Amino acid sequence: MKRKRALQKEKADNAKKKNAVPGNKEVPAEEETGRKANAAAVSEKEAVVAKPFRIGFDAIGGIAIIDSKISHPESAAKYIMDTHKNIVTVLGKGGPVEGKYRKRKYTYITGKRSYTTIHKENGCSFMLDVRKVYFSPRLAYERKRIVDLSKDGEKVVVMFSGIGPFAIEIAKKNRNSEVVGIEMNSEGHKYAVMNRELNKAWNFFPVLGDAGSPPRKYLGFADRILMPLPMDSERFLEAAFRIAGKRCVMHYYAFVEDGGKEALKKLKLLSVKKSRKFKLLGKREVRPYSADISEIVINFQIAKTNAAKERVGKHSEK
Repeated sequence: MKRKRALQKEKADNAKKKNAVPGNKEVPAEEETGRKANAAAVSEKEAVVAKPFRIGFDAIGGIAIIDSKISHPESAAKYIMDTHKNIVTVLGKGGPVEGKYRKRKYTYITGKRSYTTIHKENGCSFMLDVRKVYFSPRLAYERKRIVDLSKDGEKVVVMFSGIGPFAIEIAKKNRNSEVVGIEMNSEGHKYAVMNRELNKAWNFFPVLGDAGSPPRKYLGFADRILMPLPMDSERFLEAAFRIAGKRCVMHYYAFVEDGGKEALKKLKLLSVKKSRKFKLLGKREVRPYSADISEIVINFQIAKTNAAKERVGKHSEK
């Protein structure tokens, strides 16, 4: 009996030693619980760094732009640079696009502290400073679509042309076309001039000025007009109609909530007012802008009434 009790005591002592720390002090239950909680916290922190980030970002050349309000932006930026070797700088959006030049403020997060880059798209290269001009890589498909619709030999005017992406891509595809870009931001115009040379697009002619007051020599000039200013294009329609030639295809961009019904109605009314025959060629959503608002483009053709007796050219541009 005594031997049995001794074996039981020895077994209990061995069990206590398993929960002992150096010095043979038992670990109180509260301390053990705290230790586990701390370990869990450390593991969670490490998971934030190690977990692959599924984060959307805009890549403009070697610059990645993320939402600076996300959780752990520094860790996300590091992950982007580790997994995208072409990215050398990560910036955070410091606010919305605003002002007549559509500029945005940025916050530096990591990498090379630079805001100037060269962006490549559709076989063209564009130099820009993201702080000083507006440029959206999300419009690459739309630019390619318009380029494919353009025809060699056309006279084209791009209003609000910025650093020249629409204009230069059209000019490079159609070497016999004359492509004019009107931009009032002097920084945008400066980069358009540089990008003309960078792409050897000698048939592109950047103009510094207000698209609402086009130079006299471009009145009645255009076979095709682009109006890529969705928040304010309506204000420049009068000027666009003055730039249009006898028969002209126009690409009108707008932010809408009704699919473009009201915008289409206004275009038709203005055409009647200006004694132009109107023909809808197509309408499509370029991209969703918010839960209720979309950016659309309406492609249409106008012809002066004295030329409208002829059959309006057969186009199908959607």
